[in-house]
Amino acid sequence: MNELQSQGHAINRVSFFREAAPYIHSHRGKTFVVAFAGEVIASPKFPQIMQDLAIISSLGARLILVHGTRPQIDERLHNTNTPVQIHNGIRVTDLPTLLAAQEAIGFLRIRIENQLTHILNQPSISSHGLGIISGNFITARPMGIHDGVDYRFTGLIRRINHGLIQQQLDANHIVLLSPMGYSPTGEAYNLRYEHVAIVAAKALTADKLIFLSYQPLNMPRKLTLDEAQTYDHEFMLPALEALDDGVDRVHLIDAEMDGALLLEMYTRDGVGTMISEDKFEQLRSANVEDISSILNLIRPLENKGTLVKRSREHLEIEIHNFHVITRDDQVIACAALYNTDDDQVSELACFVVHPQYRGSQRGDKLLDHITQLAHQQGKTKLVALTTHTTDWFRERGFIKGSIEDLPPNKKSLYNYQRNSQVLFKQITE
Repeated sequence: MNELQSQGHAINRVSFFREAAPYIHSHRGKTFVVAFAGEVIASPKFPQIMQDLAIISSLGARLILVHGTRPQIDERLHNTNTPVQIHNGIRVTDLPTLLAAQEAIGFLRIRIENQLTHILNQPSISSHGLGIISGNFITARPMGIHDGVDYRFTGLIRRINHGLIQQQLDANHIVLLSPMGYSPTGEAYNLRYEHVAIVAAKALTADKLIFLSYQPLNMPRKLTLDEAQTYDHEFMLPALEALDDGVDRVHLIDAEMDGALLLEMYTRDGVGTMISEDKFEQLRSANVEDISSILNLIRPLENKGTLVKRSREHLEIEIHNFHVITRDDQVIACAALYNTDDDQVSELACFVVHPQYRGSQRGDKLLDHITQLAHQQGKTKLVALTTHTTDWFRERGFIKGSIEDLPPNKKSLYNYQRNSQVLFKQITE
């Protein structure tokens, strides 16, 4: 690696930490349920996944891990020539299958606990007070007979001991849940790990439910609930079930991508697919809570002289004039609409799109929104003053005007040192 490449990698690392900083702060104390299938545990990437989970825990997030067992149970049944019984996608658990499930769960639980304990005791992980706790947290009942099929020791969750789990999370422990539940009479029942994760997320009012997928996603990064219903994927039904049960956000992440968990949790765009009831990206009126984000967005352009400087106090007074596009509650674009002395003319000002999000027509979307607002206010023209983006505005119907064409209050405030171009756009229905 040459010196230039080394500098490039260093810059990327610095950029990651700067982007990650607000997420590290906001995720501290939040509860995440992370579910992964037996296929993920069998993957060569699993040790790195465990390491990333330990890092997330050490940064202050509260983790509940839920593991699957399907391939491990199938392997044990195959080795004893015991048939695998599946009906309507659900395993029929007879006594030999129950024993295979118990063996697989015991083996996987030990493996996960061993790996996490080793990682948490490494000098590179701040492991003070962190531990991995597993136990009998789930009360279950038999699934019963459906379509004439007796599912025997396949169960459904009756109750999850969320109080005991909460105690472990409060003590800074990682909680490990296995897909096995027990009845008050002492029977053991094989459970779907996806359902364990959903019930745990709901009972603990988790902030996020994360499924690590062992299949390619091939889906957009962000989906609303309605959009998600059009996709066919192994984890889509559990994701939709979780959202229906009140979980706010479900993340699907490719387990084969190195560092995917960290990138999904600590970068604005992530690398997986996030499904939520609300739109991840919104265009709306600004409020006082957006002021810091707006200042962060416009400061670089103010420092270069592209924008006129605005103080926080100035923004607080005029925030009702601003409109923003937010992405995961972070402002990525803004614009202000001001009245002028001319009843027919509004000024478009402080029009900014974050450099990382240009080229996806967000500027056009914001301009259309501002134009529509001006039209609703009875205006027939927009005026914009710019020093650097004349071509962009002219490509969108603005024409060059003169200082003399400005409304009186804008003409009196015109800064001749900036020598801004005066552009007008006719507003049509």
